[in-house]
Amino acid sequence: MTDAEVLCIHFLDLQKLYQQSHAWERFGRLLAQEAFNISMERTESFLFKSPEQRYLDLITNHPDIFNNIPLYHISSYLGIQGPSLSRIRKRILGK
Repeated sequence: MTDAEVLCIHFLDLQKLYQQSHAWERFGRLLAQEAFNISMERTESFLFKSPEQRYLDLITNHPDIFNNIPLYHISSYLGIQGPSLSRIRKRILGK
């Protein structure tokens, strides 16, 4: 959907880096913690926030996303159907 750079490290190579340096171990730990935090925030969002609040959070944190990503992908990410996203957008624009 958009240009990106991806870094791929094989698991065994990553283990070698961890053995070579505590800095790499720290990097791995911090990366794992960040991934866990993102996963928990997303799970809690689905459990405790309304679809409208999830939408508002998305546009607050990523205001340019609607210029790059089709609405059907956004609605899927938010866990709602396309027509529900349209209603939410219409309701918010009317406020």
